[in-house]
Amino acid sequence: MSEQARSGSAPVPGLPLLVLRPDGLVLRAGPGLPELLGRPLQGVRLRDLAHTPDDAAAVEELLAAVRDGVPAGDTVLAMDPHTDPEADGRPLRLHLAWAVTDRHDGAPSEVTAFVLDRTGTRDGAVDGAVDGRPPLRAGFEESTAPQAVCDAQGRVTDVNAAFCLLVDHPADELVGRPVHSLSHRSDAGAADSRLARLLRGEVAADRYERSLARADGRPVPVLVDATVLRDAAGRPAGAAAYFQDLTLLRDVERRRQQQEEFFLALSRRASDLALVSDAEGRILYVSPALTQMLGHGAEDVLYARGLDFVHPDDASDAAAMFARVVAESGSATSTLRVRGAGGEWHTVEQTATDLLDTAVGGVVFNLRDVSDRIRAEAALKASEARYRAIADHADEGLWLTAPDGDGIYVNARLVEILGLPESEILGRPMSAVLAAAEVWHGPAGPTDPAGPNGAARPGADRSELVWPHPGGRRRILSVARVALEGERDAPGGWLAMVSDVTDARGAEEQLREAALTDDLTGLPNRARLMQHLQAALVGGGAGTAVLFIDLDRFKIVNDARGHAVGDALLQAVAGRLKAAAGPAHTVARFGGDEFLVVCEDTDEAGACAVAERLLAVLDEPFVVDGGEAVLSASVGVAVTSTTTTGSALLRHADAAMYAAKLAGRSRVRVFDSAMAAQAEDRFGLANDLRRALSRDQLDMHYQPVVDLRTGRVLGAEGLARWSHPNRGSVPPSRFVAVAEDVGLTARLDSWAVARATRDLRTMRATGALSPEAYVAVNISANTLGDPALERWVDAGVAAAGLEPRDVVLELTESAIMVDPASALELLQRLRERGYGIAVDDFGTGHSSLAYLRDLPVTILKIDRTFVAELGEDAGACAIVASIIELAGAVGATVVAEGVETAVNARLLRELGCDAAQGWLWSPAVAPLEAQGTGALARRYDISA
Repeated sequence: MSEQARSGSAPVPGLPLLVLRPDGLVLRAGPGLPELLGRPLQGVRLRDLAHTPDDAAAVEELLAAVRDGVPAGDTVLAMDPHTDPEADGRPLRLHLAWAVTDRHDGAPSEVTAFVLDRTGTRDGAVDGAVDGRPPLRAGFEESTAPQAVCDAQGRVTDVNAAFCLLVDHPADELVGRPVHSLSHRSDAGAADSRLARLLRGEVAADRYERSLARADGRPVPVLVDATVLRDAAGRPAGAAAYFQDLTLLRDVERRRQQQEEFFLALSRRASDLALVSDAEGRILYVSPALTQMLGHGAEDVLYARGLDFVHPDDASDAAAMFARVVAESGSATSTLRVRGAGGEWHTVEQTATDLLDTAVGGVVFNLRDVSDRIRAEAALKASEARYRAIADHADEGLWLTAPDGDGIYVNARLVEILGLPESEILGRPMSAVLAAAEVWHGPAGPTDPAGPNGAARPGADRSELVWPHPGGRRRILSVARVALEGERDAPGGWLAMVSDVTDARGAEEQLREAALTDDLTGLPNRARLMQHLQAALVGGGAGTAVLFIDLDRFKIVNDARGHAVGDALLQAVAGRLKAAAGPAHTVARFGGDEFLVVCEDTDEAGACAVAERLLAVLDEPFVVDGGEAVLSASVGVAVTSTTTTGSALLRHADAAMYAAKLAGRSRVRVFDSAMAAQAEDRFGLANDLRRALSRDQLDMHYQPVVDLRTGRVLGAEGLARWSHPNRGSVPPSRFVAVAEDVGLTARLDSWAVARATRDLRTMRATGALSPEAYVAVNISANTLGDPALERWVDAGVAAAGLEPRDVVLELTESAIMVDPASALELLQRLRERGYGIAVDDFGTGHSSLAYLRDLPVTILKIDRTFVAELGEDAGACAIVASIIELAGAVGATVVAEGVETAVNARLLRELGCDAAQGWLWSPAVAPLEAQGTGALARRYDISA
């Protein structure tokens, strides 16, 4: 190599590119580099070119930076060339500007370096003339590397032809211009700062990038290698620079980056299962979808043998297929099992294609997970075997026909059901085999929507047929057919399921009859009666009438003689009513001691005649259990002239029956317009009450309970009030009775508990009621049977933030005695929670003292009828004294109701009564009124 070629810092002519792997192995070298170093470079490791151990260390530092993710850098190395014997053998001093230009799965896979020969420089400095111009190196103008020189002020003093070609300007347009004016407008200006440092002598040489402007305005990215020029005194006199056009590199980098991002995004989003191997079967690429399916990381499979993941039983076939694909440069498909990260096996269908001689450079495997299909096929085979076994041994007859309708399969049960040999069924249409069958008419009518003898239709049909079994007995068969799908929506035949339902239909008929018959009397029950009534109304005729019969005072006989006698009496009544009504009319037991008679094709006079006849047959004494019982009945009559619906007729007859009872019992009353108005008004009031409860439109007023010793208010009884928007104030006796009639008592009592507890909390907070005072709420007899009573009482108290001890539940003596055993259990549970239990209107009922002893009563309330007669009737005084003494014996507090005079209050106090309530002190008041008047919080004067 000549001295001239070894001196200066010109870049190697051409494109001095050196392409390396991250481990330093040279993959490719640009023109000029092998000549410069005197040897072929491909396959040589960069470390082996180092001149000294320090240079080798610098090479390792460069490669470590690449592996650590540093995207670019530069390094100056001394390298040993292979020179001819005439050369001086000095090492080359090369400047490598490198950048990572390719990646695989995010890791660097290729590094490209630009190489500049700095051999012969002295710390980057070049001796120059006094006038600041550098000595012209031979070939300056002929050099293919763009070069330029500037003075100490940063003005261009010389350029070569390559530089002029680079920026598309003649030399005379460039010389004399400030260097910064050559920059493109997109240049950030950092290069100007670097040049200024160089011209100040702060550094001897520098390397940076700049964007120059061409004549057409386009930018030219360049890599600048600049060296300071000094005068004879050593002062900076300018700079000389070499320019490497980076346009191609930037385009390559941009295209590589775009390509890398595109393929990375594509591979991440692709759902294909794919991998690429080399000719030896080592895995070079695996798609994310495949690693996700198997659970392996890419690092676990790359460069591993693909056969290592194949099931041992499939490995030999897989290896043979791979060898055949590579040998024939073809493609093949097979099924095999591959191992997942958890050790599980996935069955895949793979297609291998030899692309070794293409840009792919490998064998491409496209895979499809067929594990589900394989499992499904195995399951299908097992299922077919199971279903065949099930069909052969099923309790139901199975009959399969071909698309043309001929039978192709029957099981043993169908042969047994039909009583025909298999040969007479197979090969024949279903309609021909069952030609002798008739449609069965069940209670709901014929059950043959299409029928086996009808035309085939899509979907399924069901029918029931009467089959003349060859054994001689007629059988009822249930036949359900399902159309089977064929290919391309063509009919695929039929599957019929045949069951012998003879016994089931007989049992159903018995159950149906039992469901419509009263067990005790054998009469039609309410359900059958409604069927007869609806049929009578549809039939028309002269008219239809309903007689509602209620036995008078039957409960007395039942309670006195026992339920067995009561049942016998009801059976006897049913017999007499049925005989007297005759076959033209339907007698039914409605429930309890109530009976109904539906009279068809009759008018009001005819219905009344039947009613009087029924009353007459009941006048005769009944002989039961060795004795006689005398009964009477109240009868209500309603005819279709007042309404046309069955439910309305029942309501009207019921209303007329109550009118007969009010009129003195043992008589007949016919529903008329006045009763209709009353019934309609009662019905409307019930609807309004239901709506008012839902909207919380009722109110509670509170009457104080006064301590007869101190005058202090112990508590307040909550009393419901209803101010109707159209009717005005509705008396409690009215709307409570309506609630009992229509089943709203539980809702009314639940509402009362919730409202009273909320009001108690508010009145305590406002001072309208003392913090120690309780609130008492009345519970209806009907509500005692509500299974949710305890739940909604607890919920109302808890919602108001109160304790059970703040609430007293009041029940009448008669309500408790309806079912004393159940009432005892309920009240004991409530008392154990802490609620107070008050027995209201005590002394007016028929309670047993034994039950009173066991009841967890905290308050006994003396009925107002006894209180009102205290000063006039010695008997009333004695009863009150007895109640007070009894309460003391069971540990209960006594509260007298309806106290209206000071005399009564004084007498009660003298008898030892604990507390009282009444108009003497205050009527029931609303919470706001109580807050204003203090009616529930003041201490009353009881000294009078």
